[in-house]
Amino acid sequence: MSERLQRIGLWLLIPALLFAMFVGGLMTWHHDTQLYGTGEAELIGCVESAEVNCDIVNTSEYSELMGIPIATLGIGFYATALVLVILALRRREGAHRLLLGAGVCSVLYSAFLFYISKTQLGFVCAWCIRLYAVNAALLIVGLWGRKTLNPSKGFLAQIGGVWAVLTLAAVGGESVYSNSLSDGEVIEVAEKGTQHSLDPEGDAPALTFTVMTEDKNEATFTLDPGDAWLGNPEAQVAVVEFADLECGYCKRMATQMARLEATYGDRVLFVFKHFPMDPTCNAGVKNRKHRKACMAAKAAVCAGKQNRFWAFQDLAFKNQHQLGESYLRTYAEKVGANLEDYDLCMASQEAAQQVIRDGEVGKNLDIHGTPRIFIDGKLYRSGSSAEVMARAIETALGTSPQEAAANAQGLREARAVVKAIPDDVPLSRTVSFGETSFQIDTFEAGLQDGRAIAGKHVVPALRVSFYEAQKACEAAGKRLCTEQEWVSACQGALALDDNNNGEFADDMIEGTAYPYGDFHDRSKCWDGRKDPKFRPVYTGEMPGCVTQDGVYDMTGNVEEWVGTTPESAVLLGGAWDTTKDHARCYRRNDTFGPGYSSQRTGFRCCE
Repeated sequence: MSERLQRIGLWLLIPALLFAMFVGGLMTWHHDTQLYGTGEAELIGCVESAEVNCDIVNTSEYSELMGIPIATLGIGFYATALVLVILALRRREGAHRLLLGAGVCSVLYSAFLFYISKTQLGFVCAWCIRLYAVNAALLIVGLWGRKTLNPSKGFLAQIGGVWAVLTLAAVGGESVYSNSLSDGEVIEVAEKGTQHSLDPEGDAPALTFTVMTEDKNEATFTLDPGDAWLGNPEAQVAVVEFADLECGYCKRMATQMARLEATYGDRVLFVFKHFPMDPTCNAGVKNRKHRKACMAAKAAVCAGKQNRFWAFQDLAFKNQHQLGESYLRTYAEKVGANLEDYDLCMASQEAAQQVIRDGEVGKNLDIHGTPRIFIDGKLYRSGSSAEVMARAIETALGTSPQEAAANAQGLREARAVVKAIPDDVPLSRTVSFGETSFQIDTFEAGLQDGRAIAGKHVVPALRVSFYEAQKACEAAGKRLCTEQEWVSACQGALALDDNNNGEFADDMIEGTAYPYGDFHDRSKCWDGRKDPKFRPVYTGEMPGCVTQDGVYDMTGNVEEWVGTTPESAVLLGGAWDTTKDHARCYRRNDTFGPGYSSQRTGFRCCE
């Protein structure tokens, strides 16, 4: 290949890589807005069809790597490739070889993502296909320079440093944007309204559906009379969900389904079918991913026989960390089931057989994971927002595509607005549950000359032991909160010691799992920032991280010491680097003794 053609290829790569960086930014905006913002991010150039759906692909579980959108990581990658192109044009030794390596890696990763899109998600993303073309061009131009010299170790280190800086810049920008979705006025997903009352009377309607399965086979299934259902039993449009009570994605999907039920319950039938990810009770799976899923599904069926399936599902999802047999029995009691009848049901084979039948249905539909949702016979997977599924429902109801999109956006009207923290916010709140009443600081405590101070935009106290926190509260005329007080304030309900072990953060959640609701939303609190560049933030920096009583930052940022004595000292709530969705009201850390302190440990005071 002549040098002239090589240089032409390199020059052509420059606009292609700039385009790829633009696409990375566009898809990052779409991903974050769909998942953490208003959900009204419409991607231009990606018209939804039977094969194409950018909303599903770009918000699926495969759209992130270690909690970072892969589109964001792509910005750093393409920016580094652009630097290599410029160096190759300047005849820097080894630059062309590195371009070849980047091309090989990007094409292989493109093939993997395309395979996932087709086999696991059932849709492709039009913008992803365009990036695949850029990756192919990168490989081709890299191959044109195959006779160039290999890069030196020093040059490799330099390019590695460039890549790290550019990627961190892209990730930092994404973090600023995703957090900005909680600045000022914050849109809060209506999660607290997911609780259901009694199930409707009667069997599920005997509707039959012909569907295209995950493996692109045509199959037919009929609803079982014992299926849990909601909505209009006379409806011809049905939303059928296959889910696992131990599945984290199913838990997140529950809030989206609740919004759909509230909007379309008078026109659409909603049905739940069990698909536990455990071959013990489900012939549709090969590997045991969830050890308590079979028991949880059986318990839900037994609760359903007393018209309490949906309320039981809400409680099980809320307390997904505790799905042992005794806890399941407690949940059945809490939703009002007769325990004698519940125990008889659990001892029989009837409930187990229903779970097995659901698994057989899922197996025949080639279901490979949960949640899986069929809307009028069309398959949707995890990652679908309520707005995306609402458009499918509207279309199934006979609405025009334009009107369907407009009506789907109307789902946002059910959301509540949490306003920015006022400058004159009280520094403490009175929290009352019946005869139990106490005051708790509105914000995490700072330190000033050994005394606890509270206020908005204060540097939270760090590296504080239990003893130091206790003295600081006493110096301010207050005291540390008890574990019961802290958990009660966080979850918005009086915490009970269900197992009578003197601890309150290891029991059933009586209120909400997070200060703001039952389901994790990374835009609300300062958690999930495991990268070393992150640190705790000022108090009140996350206005969406608030309880129903107006107490801020009870999860994430810093773990908070509670307890009245060294023996009862424990850290609660998780810190800024607590990963996934683990910074919860019941995040109890008793690994360390009261003398422990680190950059993760802080406190707040009660009185």
